[in-house]
Amino acid sequence: METEYLLTIIAGCFALLGIILTPIGIMWWQNVRHFVQTAEKTEGTVIELVQRGKNYSPVVEYTDRFGQRQELRSSIGTNPPRYSVGDKEQILYDQNDPDSAKINHWLPLYFFPFLIFFFAFDFLSMAVVLFVVARFVI
Repeated sequence: METEYLLTIIAGCFALLGIILTPIGIMWWQNVRHFVQTAEKTEGTVIELVQRGKNYSPVVEYTDRFGQRQELRSSIGTNPPRYSVGDKEQILYDQNDPDSAKINHWLPLYFFPFLIFFFAFDFLSMAVVLFVVARFVI
């Protein structure tokens, strides 16, 4: 009886986490989709690879619609490096917020919303399993 109660409490916590993370993932995903649909597009050139730990993040130079040279320092790195100096990449940016620039690629745009959905699904799945175990197995 005590184990059943404990598993039910833990399952409830997992369910709560999944329920909280799901709308966060949905809102983040919608923000990214809106950004991709409304962002200015331009081509940039990788001018440098910055090593952070074992990963390499690109620094991309591009010119915005006002003719201003801008620099995008990607916060996402990979090992081995996904980019090489001189690579041409499509850049998306909000003309009113130069710091919003992102490389038009799945990883910098959709990775974090996907990760949130992944954790939400995992938490909800664990909650269901623990509820079933607590009710029918123990």
